[in-house]
Amino acid sequence: MENKQIYEFEEDSFDFIAFFFKILQNWYLYVIFIVLALALAFVFTKFNVSVYEVKTTLMVQETSNSFSTEKVLGEMDLFSDKKNIMNEKVLLQSYSMIESTLKNLDFFVSYYADDEYAPRETYLSNPFLLQFDTTSVQIVGVPFQVKLLSDNTFYLKAFAENAYAYSYSTHTPKYTKSNFSFSGTFNFDEQIKSEDFSFKIIRNPRIKESEIDKQISYFFIFNVLNEITLDYKSALSVEQVDKEIDVLELSLRGTNIQKTTDFLNKLTEVYVENNLEKKNKIANNTIIFIDNQLLDISDSLSFAENELQSFRSKNKIMDISTHSQQLFENLTFLQKERAVLLTQSKYYEYLLKSINENKKLDDLMVPSTMGINDMALNKLVLDLIELTTKRLALNQNLGEKSQAVLTLESKIESTKQLIKSNVNNIIAATRINFESVAKRVNELESEVEKLPKTQQMLFGFERKFKLNDEIYNFLLQKRAEAQIAKASNTPSSNVVDFARPDIAVKVSTKHRVIYLIFLALGIAIPTIFLYLKMLFLDKIMSKAEIEKLTNKPVIAGIIQYKELITKVFVEKPKSTIAESFRSLYTNLQFYIKGQEKTVILVTSTMSKEGKTFNSINLASVFASFGKKTCLLGFDLRLPKIQKAFDFSNEIGLSTYLINHSTLDEIVYHSEIENLDIYPAGPVPPNPVELIASEKNDELFRTLKEKYDCIIIDSPPIGVVADGLLLAKHSDINIFVARQNHTQKRALKAVLEELNVNNIGQTVILFNGIKQSKLYGYGYGYGYGYGYGYGYGYGYGYEYFKEEEKNKWWNLFLKKKRKN
Repeated sequence: MENKQIYEFEEDSFDFIAFFFKILQNWYLYVIFIVLALALAFVFTKFNVSVYEVKTTLMVQETSNSFSTEKVLGEMDLFSDKKNIMNEKVLLQSYSMIESTLKNLDFFVSYYADDEYAPRETYLSNPFLLQFDTTSVQIVGVPFQVKLLSDNTFYLKAFAENAYAYSYSTHTPKYTKSNFSFSGTFNFDEQIKSEDFSFKIIRNPRIKESEIDKQISYFFIFNVLNEITLDYKSALSVEQVDKEIDVLELSLRGTNIQKTTDFLNKLTEVYVENNLEKKNKIANNTIIFIDNQLLDISDSLSFAENELQSFRSKNKIMDISTHSQQLFENLTFLQKERAVLLTQSKYYEYLLKSINENKKLDDLMVPSTMGINDMALNKLVLDLIELTTKRLALNQNLGEKSQAVLTLESKIESTKQLIKSNVNNIIAATRINFESVAKRVNELESEVEKLPKTQQMLFGFERKFKLNDEIYNFLLQKRAEAQIAKASNTPSSNVVDFARPDIAVKVSTKHRVIYLIFLALGIAIPTIFLYLKMLFLDKIMSKAEIEKLTNKPVIAGIIQYKELITKVFVEKPKSTIAESFRSLYTNLQFYIKGQEKTVILVTSTMSKEGKTFNSINLASVFASFGKKTCLLGFDLRLPKIQKAFDFSNEIGLSTYLINHSTLDEIVYHSEIENLDIYPAGPVPPNPVELIASEKNDELFRTLKEKYDCIIIDSPPIGVVADGLLLAKHSDINIFVARQNHTQKRALKAVLEELNVNNIGQTVILFNGIKQSKLYGYGYGYGYGYGYGYGYGYGYGYEYFKEEEKNKWWNLFLKKKRKN
């Protein structure tokens, strides 16, 4: 059991030395694949368009300078510089930001030049430019070919099986067009118009006439805003440079360096402008709100002023008494306080209305603009603005149904509820303060009632005017603060390094790397092929592989001769292959051990392994050493020996075993001294029964008395059982295994069966060793059977199929061959 486990482990190991020789043996595969790979690399580099990466850096939170809005407005905190850098990252990559950038660039038309191998985008270096009518539809996605004919004319051609018209005024598709085609010769600056497009082609003022190559064909394509927005959105990368600093690095890859640079610079410009616009928008909303309040109060103030002036003029009273003046000042203070409370109450109403009606919450007016210094409410409103801005960006990036957006929606709703609760509490507190002020006003008004009637009336007019005047002045003050804040606004983000074409980095694979990659593939493909072939084709390639499969000794190796010969000792007695058989004879002497009479069985697993060839030459070598030898053609199903010696097979062992012939009638004396041949004879219907018969036992007893050595050419044991029956007559069994033909599994299975059946002494003959510098021996001779292996692996069909073609009884009736 222990030996068996070791044997199986060794069988699974891979022979790297044999694999190395296999590689050297198939060197031509590497030449073919390397040449092919380098040719493909050449083609790839010609058609491969270089890709470049351009970068820019952006600081999204700058350090407060000496003149900040916080210092000017104190606790007003109208515009906070604090930003969430991840929010800004999302905003920079948002669809709306990229779309806004593209609308500011001339990217709606792409220009290309047809180079020798691949189209090249020309961008600003194109010899002509397009001016198209945005009020008209344009055919998008279709190449318009332009061939320059002269300094003033060109040929224009376009064709597409399916296209659609697009409106650049609304950025929406209008209708589809099947089998679109257009062609004609036109002049520069000429309006080219049809129902599907309207544009004119002008010269590019940047390009001199001498720089234009009229042999090159150019083309342009109208682009769809949505499509190019998505393209740039997927290509744009935004990463934080370092966790310790609020700096983002924007990188973009493209085939045209200048175009990629222009996009990045425009994107950062739009982002900074958008940031400033957002801050100004809050200030503008504050000013608009205050202006509306001023509009309401100005009428009341004007009316109160007119009433006061009229009463003074009519009653000729210019001022109130000293006591009345004291009362007036106290009432004025309280009225001023009430005016502030009234103004703040209107803000609370505005805030609640905006939240309840779900108005644009990203530009809400913060409480501090109205003198409300409630830090909690200010923070909640700022949080709501920030969350709303982030939601807009995520909606465009991920979609409304994404989990991130849904989570953000939940946070926004929670913040709204907190604001509502906070505002309701503040309104309740304000109402208490307002009632307290009203009570104190009522107390003072009771004192006023004690004054003379004229003084009371003057007091009332003065107080009414003063109240409106205080509210008006308060609003004017807040409006001035908002205007100062707006004027001092600066972007809270700025560009650290602008994108530059001269520092763009080539990121597409370099030509040298491409050649190295293809060269590696040219080496790897045949190596993998040979490895898989060696691993899965399951063929015996070396003596070492046989020794791993079995403990049976490999007695000798027979090389493959350069010529196709069968009778080696007749045709090439002094050849290398003849010496191989002499070595085989010498090695067999160690197993025969001086026996006077020897029976040797030669068999194999499957066809074409050289069993008959080795039987003939083994018999020849014994005869050449003076041994009286006979060769028995016991492959009764597919006899082959008669072909080698060119004699008839009408009678033979099959006719002898059924008592239709005698031994003397079937024996042939070969041209080799001491060698007799007993052919198989006609194919019998029952070869197994004949081999197992008593007549066959008698045959071997008779031959042993007559010959010193008997060589049996047996059928393959892996196909039929004939060889196992014959093995009981043999002293030694030679199992032929042929290089690059015998299957490992088949060899292993047959040898195991020999052990199960207690077959005697067995040795392995390694046949057909290819003659080369690598192995030092030859490789097979090409002679063999027309049938295949059939030991449970599906190779036996051809053997029995050929057997049916040559029925013995068709030949038995023929005239017997005479000696």
